[in-house]
Amino acid sequence: MASKLSETQSKAILGVSGSNTHNGQIRADEFLPELRGKKAIRTYQQMRDNDATIGAVLYAVEQILRDVDLKVKPSDDSDQAKAEANFVEQVLEDMEHTLDDHISEALSFLGYGFSWFEVVYKRRESTSTLNPKKKTKFPDGRIGVRKLASRAPWTVSRFDVDQKTGDILGMYQDTGQAYSDGKHYIPTKKSLYYRTTVINNDPSGRSILRNAYTSYTYLNNLQSIEAIAVERELAGIPLARIPADYLAPDASPEQKAFLGSLQQILRDTKFNEQGYIVLPSDMYPDKDGGPSNHRLVDIELMSASGNRNIDIDPIIRRYQHDIARSVLSEFLMLGGGSTGSYALSKSKTDLFLRALEAYIQTIVDVLNKQLVEPLWQLNGLDPKLMPKITAGDVAPHDLKELGSYLRNLNGADISLADQPDIVDALLANAELPPLDLEVYAESLERKHMADAARTDYYDGPDDSVVGSKGKTSEEDDNVVGE
Repeated sequence: MASKLSETQSKAILGVSGSNTHNGQIRADEFLPELRGKKAIRTYQQMRDNDATIGAVLYAVEQILRDVDLKVKPSDDSDQAKAEANFVEQVLEDMEHTLDDHISEALSFLGYGFSWFEVVYKRRESTSTLNPKKKTKFPDGRIGVRKLASRAPWTVSRFDVDQKTGDILGMYQDTGQAYSDGKHYIPTKKSLYYRTTVINNDPSGRSILRNAYTSYTYLNNLQSIEAIAVERELAGIPLARIPADYLAPDASPEQKAFLGSLQQILRDTKFNEQGYIVLPSDMYPDKDGGPSNHRLVDIELMSASGNRNIDIDPIIRRYQHDIARSVLSEFLMLGGGSTGSYALSKSKTDLFLRALEAYIQTIVDVLNKQLVEPLWQLNGLDPKLMPKITAGDVAPHDLKELGSYLRNLNGADISLADQPDIVDALLANAELPPLDLEVYAESLERKHMADAARTDYYDGPDDSVVGSKGKTSEEDDNVVGE
């Protein structure tokens, strides 16, 4: 019979998350050597900067998420909670850079798997001081944030991982500076640390480009082959004719030197504005010893005839689609061919926007956990009054579909006009100004009075109706009993 689980055993950590993640290396459990360690960072950087499809996807993600509105929500409706929410808004506004710039840099965690920022704090003391550790627009004596300093992924030497718990305690940065020891240690408690995933507790996360790597490699090779083939097809393959004596094994040193020079010319021949070839004008002698019509040395450009058995363009397009599909962005490829429909485009776009909602929520969660909470601890504030940063909508609402839904509700005699909060939310979806609640309440009251007056005018009071004005409940009971 198995023994009962004790409290001591229940609190102990017995296993590990991954085979090699405890050593703190970048992608330590990756089976491809080129996607492990700093090689992985270099590879993903090349993919981000060199591939048009990947660049378009990441640019679209950055521009869309930079436009998302981040708001600070108070913990409750009390004045104290609203004041603390205002404090967090001031902190985000009082940094040396904008919050949008930080989000733009933070999104690099999608390509590299992680991104790291060192939080540099300051004391909010004066508006006039030149000391950046004290300068602020809101001098209240509290501790604020001076900047969220980016620490590039290619400078990360390794992560500091607790061998027992697997917790990430910090990271070692390889600065490469001659005047220092070249190593900087930044603890997690003084950092913002973004990861795409926590699978296997890998401290370096997992790049969203990982599944596109194979397609990227083949695509890169095919594009190089295509470029070479186009150049050879346009300019042709250089073909030289020289006497057989120059190719014989017993050719003289002068003949061998000439052959080497000619081979170099053929290799370097380019069909451009600076390309040229100088050849001797000597002719083969005829049977009488006079010059013939055949040159001793001749060069021509040999071009291929006919069509290719393999068209390389569909293969390249397929790999581009595979790359876009791996990051849920295949809708970017629609319109490039003869196929595609609005319904297909909308479904793929909706899926992409859902992924973006998850990305911005990851950023918001990190800001709440690793920025707001330490601020509360440093300032000794009441945890019950700690607000939360929330993200707005990633994409605008489809007002046509929303209007159709509201008409269906109205057809079912479900009116939302008496609920100002819902009306306010609908106006926000349409990016219209919020309601003036007092004016709206007065408008509703006038409408109700007008409806009642209209009903009385056309129908008149009906004293025989149960519940009519001026009748007591006992009289209503008698009417029902009859």
